[in-house]
Amino acid sequence: EWLGHGVWWKHMPADAKKGSLENAAGNASNDYDVMEDKFQKLKKASVICADYELLRQDFPELYSLDNAKIDQWLLNNTAYLSEGQIERLSKGGDHADKLGMKDGDLDDYIDKNDKTSAIRIRSGGRAATFFAGKTYRFIKNQLVAKMIDVKGVGTHKLADISHPKVTGLLNLADALREIMIQRLIQRLIELEGLEHKVNTVKFYGIVDTGLQYKGKNPATGWENERCVLTLRQRNSRILDGYEGFNFSGVCPEQVIKTGPGRELRRLLVKYGVSAEFFPRALLYNTEDTDGVAMASNATTGILDDLAGTWNLQSDATGANMMDFTDYYVLPKAPLPPQWRMSEKALSDALCLERTPFVKIAMSSPALMKRVYGGKSDKKEAEQWYSERLAALSKDPKMKEAAIKINKETGKIEPFKPKFCMCWFMELDDSKMSIWAMKTAKDFEKSGESKIDILAHIDDSLPVSRVSNPPLQTFPTRGKEVLPAFLSAPILPDSQSALVPENVYHSGWEPKTKQKCPYGNKFLSMTPAEIGRGTYKLLISCIVPRPIALVSTVSAKGVRNLAPYSYFGAMNHNPPTVCFSPCRNRNGNEKDGFDKDTLRNIKETGEFVLHIMSKWFVDVANFSCGSFLPGEDEFELSGATPIPSTKVKAPRVEEAAIQLECKLAALHEIKDDDGLVKATMVIGNILVFHINEGVYDKNTQTVDAAKLQPISRMGGNTYGQTAGMFDLPRPDRKVN
Repeated sequence: EWLGHGVWWKHMPADAKKGSLENAAGNASNDYDVMEDKFQKLKKASVICADYELLRQDFPELYSLDNAKIDQWLLNNTAYLSEGQIERLSKGGDHADKLGMKDGDLDDYIDKNDKTSAIRIRSGGRAATFFAGKTYRFIKNQLVAKMIDVKGVGTHKLADISHPKVTGLLNLADALREIMIQRLIQRLIELEGLEHKVNTVKFYGIVDTGLQYKGKNPATGWENERCVLTLRQRNSRILDGYEGFNFSGVCPEQVIKTGPGRELRRLLVKYGVSAEFFPRALLYNTEDTDGVAMASNATTGILDDLAGTWNLQSDATGANMMDFTDYYVLPKAPLPPQWRMSEKALSDALCLERTPFVKIAMSSPALMKRVYGGKSDKKEAEQWYSERLAALSKDPKMKEAAIKINKETGKIEPFKPKFCMCWFMELDDSKMSIWAMKTAKDFEKSGESKIDILAHIDDSLPVSRVSNPPLQTFPTRGKEVLPAFLSAPILPDSQSALVPENVYHSGWEPKTKQKCPYGNKFLSMTPAEIGRGTYKLLISCIVPRPIALVSTVSAKGVRNLAPYSYFGAMNHNPPTVCFSPCRNRNGNEKDGFDKDTLRNIKETGEFVLHIMSKWFVDVANFSCGSFLPGEDEFELSGATPIPSTKVKAPRVEEAAIQLECKLAALHEIKDDDGLVKATMVIGNILVFHINEGVYDKNTQTVDAAKLQPISRMGGNTYGQTAGMFDLPRPDRKVN
């Protein structure tokens, strides 16, 4: 059954796949909530730790109760396991043997007569929101209830559980790590006085389910782990978008770049904390600290550098951060020493990480010397790196954590680890991380905690803030302040991390073969086999893609501005361009609806196409936000509208190239079921507007170096033109 909840919600779409709930492992393909019944009581559950002060604050009825009675209240309201998970623990289920369940054992753990319902929020693969007191009501069509979000309650019975990591359960070590990082981030927010800008979804505590793995947990690779529930404040997860594969909760780029997400990143880099695949602070820090403190008016540099790919997750408002399992603290962070990973762990991580990250480290003289044996010479650093990778490849623990091992050499192949998003997190050897592991192991043996867990965490938190530099005058937005070594492009080189001098080959003769440096083994996959991964694979294959910033106006005169990278030039006589807006997936429409750009073009038959340049990339990118149809992206982004000469749609003054266009044709792109997924817009150019500063009168062409065009790569990555070269066409002889 459907039950609306939180900030963003919608009914189950008419075309939803029947008999399945595609919400496991963070997949947000189902962007609707479901009410789920038949959660059954855990008989052997007990409270491991609880924040009684926070519970009394959020639930006034607990104010007069002592801690023991609050423990019982928590168990009465949260200690349940889903029907789908109970089936997995029953005879014939995929988890029965893993948890040592034999015939009749399940009755010792589950009270099948005590059942309740909860909300499974969008991608709630193993989380559900329970109603305190098992009651809820509707007032003016709005859900009203006291709620507790519980993680580790198991999968829905219709969920896809084919992947072994989709266990539905939560281990104690991960729960402890997440709570300690949440309390650290919350303390930093409070020390900086940022509660009015950004916050965290706070934890109420941890409940032991009484269940324990007998052997290896397939989700973590650890042995004999205790299964627990984490209890959090109510929340409604953010939805990244309606195109491609989504991880519900992961903040979209516009949330990370602006508002609460930006404030949180400013805070994290200041204190040397990261949730990135590659911590970019290592490229901006000083010799003394990994914290990058900025003046409060700083707007560029590391704040605009998202190349590390932040895994920040939040509720639907974008203001309350949650899910802190992927955070780690750098070795020289300005935090108490028990929170910092060691220099050795950092060095080893940058030996095991993906090749592009290694090349970035090699391109920074200071970072290269720091992590690769103190070597200042690149060839010596590369040799040290190779020897260290070989040594790590002999470590059984490292090999167990690695995804890929070269069968011929036995070496670990540079890639992410098997159970974490990056090696920085996998190798985190901070005292707090070690404490979480040891505490979990001790509990697995004894079944009880001998320390006050939350008190221990709070005693380890910082008690004073780091000062910011004084206010400074910074360059205008879009002109980034980057370290010098980041300005040069890092090009692929199969032999070493050195940047090649040329990307073409002097002296090449016709018929001389030019082989791919990566061998001749290919993965052959059809779109049907790839599934939802087709989107991210496609946009990482077709690179770089130019970006069309398209302005339109509706029949009622409402302006719109949006960027598109499915774009190209189709012909020169007549001059023809083409771009393709994908369909929005929202509302109850079976196959979505037109984006504002396409709807306006259908109404007016006109548009203006601009080329995105580096100097106004922030303004242009901001226009891609999910704004309402009546909102004006010119006004919201700061783009300056100027009148066109042939069409009604305004031009963007900041763009050096502005092309007024008239619609020539529309072509709908449909899937196998005949549903429209995108519409190709083909337009004829009526007028070229070229800024004189980028126009070469001698050649009558645009100077690309002056234009500074921005291109789209895979994921959230953008490219810029650098290292251009001329390559003449072969002579053609007339027979």
